[in-house]
Amino acid sequence: MNGISWTLLILATMIGGFLFAMIGVVLLALLLGDVSNRLSSNDETRRDS
Repeated sequence: MNGISWTLLILATMIGGFLFAMIGVVLLALLLGDVSNRLSSNDETRRDS
């Protein structure tokens, strides 16, 4: 039972770390997309004026 519990603990830690990393990647991609969109909209307003 001790070996099974250690294995489950290690698997849960790996899955948790993977989910944490994936959430971080998604948030970073959304942030970069937002910054890129703001920069391109600023360029368009500068060209118009």
